Amino acid sequence: MINKDLTIKGLMMGTHETAWDLKVLLYKNATSVRRDKVMKRIDNGDFGNILPERATLVMKLYDMLMGLLISGSSHRTIKTYLEQVWKFFAAIDKNNLPCTEEEIVSSFNIWTEYLLTRVNQKKDLSHFTAYKTASIIANIIAKALSLPGSKPGHSLMLNTRLSRPNKNKPVLGTQADKQNLADTFQFGRILTTICHSLDLATVRGPVPIKIKMSEEQVITIAGNLMDPDLDVSTVENPAVKRRAILKRQALPEGVSLFEVNKRSNILNLRIEAELLIFLAQTGMNLAQAVLLKSEDYRWQTNGEDYDVFRVYKGRRQGESIFSCYNTYREHLQNYLKWLNDTGFKSLDDRLFPLLSRGMVRSTASRTTLSSVKKLFEKNELIFINPSELRNTRVNWLIRHTDDISLTASQMGHTADVLVRDYLRPHHQRATSEIISFHDNYDPSLAAPGPGVCVGKSSPQSISQASKDAPVPDCISPEGCIFCTYHKDIMSYDYCWKLASHLKIKKIELGEYKPSNKHYTHPACLVIDRLNLKLEAIAKSSSIRDQWVIDARDSIRAGNYHPQWSGFINLLEEMK
Repeated sequence: MINKDLTIKGLMMGTHETAWDLKVLLYKNATSVRRDKVMKRIDNGDFGNILPERATLVMKLYDMLMGLLISGSSHRTIKTYLEQVWKFFAAIDKNNLPCTEEEIVSSFNIWTEYLLTRVNQKKDLSHFTAYKTASIIANIIAKALSLPGSKPGHSLMLNTRLSRPNKNKPVLGTQADKQNLADTFQFGRILTTICHSLDLATVRGPVPIKIKMSEEQVITIAGNLMDPDLDVSTVENPAVKRRAILKRQALPEGVSLFEVNKRSNILNLRIEAELLIFLAQTGMNLAQAVLLKSEDYRWQTNGEDYDVFRVYKGRRQGESIFSCYNTYREHLQNYLKWLNDTGFKSLDDRLFPLLSRGMVRSTASRTTLSSVKKLFEKNELIFINPSELRNTRVNWLIRHTDDISLTASQMGHTADVLVRDYLRPHHQRATSEIISFHDNYDPSLAAPGPGVCVGKSSPQSISQASKDAPVPDCISPEGCIFCTYHKDIMSYDYCWKLASHLKIKKIELGEYKPSNKHYTHPACLVIDRLNLKLEAIAKSSSIRDQWVIDARDSIRAGNYHPQWSGFINLLEEMK
């Protein structure tokens, strides 16, 4: 078993990548050495003999990974698993933990405690990264050992103290949202400037390349120069000066752009900038975009946007692969021409064929966007990662369309996934939804009297109203308070209005001279109704009771509500 070939065969590899050989896991501390050098050191005996107690576990890991590969799992996922296994074994060796089939779960639990120490004490690891890393290893162990249960990896995590971090979505205020969009627009302008500046003549021309971003800022693209700001004229050594001049010269005719250590960094910068613009325009995720082929496309208008189709031989239209804004078409066509002119199409058929210092990368290689990130960091510019670009696009579309289903369809997600993973609480959208809710379910209108009206039909008298009470007619304030559609407002201002209205009716009643028919003046009924409302409000809570007390005190002090003060003063002058 120990002599068996443990190389992962069939995994997509770049021209200069080293195959993954699980034989390395059988030697203590071997995983801490670069994979392209470790086998030579193993052959030299630098790591001693094979640890036979690890053989069964490593063999099961090998069988599990090969099973995933044969069953069609993503090559990128399998590479991620291998990278994490290497790091896990390095940690086991460093801390002298047992590494056998029987004890690997116990070692895993101890290792998660170490991750927790980094999260809580050393604070050099985020909670999310620790949990994600541990979850990957838990799933690998569970699959390799064929542990029971529907989610054995999750069960392993439940036995540790490393819990899933809470997904608290911060509410975006007015200024935060404006800043986010402003940064995104500025990010897009910089990327576009980089793409327009790095044409074929420029990338083949002399280095360093200077790109003017604004009147105040110029960024320098060094290429492979160690000291781009060197003034060659100040160099005294003739040999050093000659080499410096040669390195800064334009590429001669016939010299390929893809020679090792020549212009790969500059080419990658243009491609990474184009990739980020593409992600922002189409809403596609990074893993999908890097797998696209640089083929001929057919453009079909769809309202103000374009649906883009692959074109196959025989002029047969293929499936739609992405949609984009119509203004992006010309930009993408220019980029496709650039790929052809530079010779990329003959080297790599991908739409975004990133290089590794002249080496062709595997399609399963992780895309890090390192060239753009380093340039932005060096020049103190704000870099926005692909997931944040996608998130900004989703939330912008939701706010402008106010349609989650439409946005989910455009972004290639279900509405549930969109709300769970992308939607951010936002004050403007919340305000709009609250207003919409009240419009649909609480459609209050201004009433002639105190309070508001929620009626959508003709006014109706309350059931307990006297036959002598004012009849609701949507004109008189008195009729309002006897209507079923009248609604109280729990506020001091409303209590002040009621008390002021009550003052008017008392003045009116004071001018009334009763007849012999014992007729009940309508003002009496209004006064009773107003007092009833004030008493009900006062009884509902101590705070509201104070509102009523203050309102009555204001009326006794001659301080009437502005809505009624003019009428009250006029009536008092007429006495």
